[in-house]
Amino acid sequence: MTGRRGDAATGNLRRTEWYARSSGCKVRRNVVFIAFLLFAWLVPGGYSHAAEPSVIISPKKIVPGGIMVVTVKGAKGPVEGSFRGKSVHFNPARSGARAVVGVDLNTDPGTYPFVLTMDGKDHTRDVTVAKKKYPVERLRLPDDMVTLSPENEARVERESKKMASLWPVDSPLVWTGSFRDPLPDKEIGTRFGTRRIINNIPKNSHSGIDIKADEGEGVRAPNDGVVVLVDDQFFSGKSLVLDHGQGIYTMFFHLSRIKVKPGQAVMKGDVIALVGSTGRSTGAHLHWGVRIQGAKVDPLALIKLRLD
Repeated sequence: MTGRRGDAATGNLRRTEWYARSSGCKVRRNVVFIAFLLFAWLVPGGYSHAAEPSVIISPKKIVPGGIMVVTVKGAKGPVEGSFRGKSVHFNPARSGARAVVGVDLNTDPGTYPFVLTMDGKDHTRDVTVAKKKYPVERLRLPDDMVTLSPENEARVERESKKMASLWPVDSPLVWTGSFRDPLPDKEIGTRFGTRRIINNIPKNSHSGIDIKADEGEGVRAPNDGVVVLVDDQFFSGKSLVLDHGQGIYTMFFHLSRIKVKPGQAVMKGDVIALVGSTGRSTGAHLHWGVRIQGAKVDPLALIKLRLD
């Protein structure tokens, strides 16, 4: 009996020592935890410091003539940006603030800064533009279609300046949701970026796409917009330009008939013109071009974006 009582007493003593050590550890852990909370509360940049907004730039590979979408998550206020000297417009989206940015066809491969202003601070992200090889098209045309008279050269220069004067204007947002193909399910002739060599003379790269279609087929507005140009030009024939707001423009050339007037508001899907072969054209088709903040970009890249 005495042995059992001794064993019990020894066990009780050990349990008492274990509880004492355990209590001491708990006290020390509580002291450390309280000290951590005080540090996080009192010291700037501690645990309570808000996370920096995240910036997502897509697609992963950015090329001349392409379009990138910049999404900012976690910003507490408005977001502003600029890329290659042009303002970038951010709009609310389900995923945060989103901007559609054009990379001009003639941009040299390299790394460029994308500047963001959010929460009162400037942030810079590097954007790498990769090299892209576009196709080459060789054409043989009558000399009078290639070599211009002094009168026609002067006319082309005037018309080029008139067209170029549109791009610097960043009007209020008009477009909504994704952009649509103005002539759905049609075959593409000459693709965007194709470098043309006419009668062995290098010409400017093709800054739009040529869509094959029959004369008189209806051309539809790819998104909501306002008509900013209706003209009959030397190269592009009957021409129409829509302003969709925030530096996004779409243009339609070689038309047979234009069904809208300057200043008119149009809705996505409205028939705005009919396919033709006016200007310097070898057959009925639609030349469709896109500018984003003045940058020449591939129209097919625009309609691939999911902006709803």
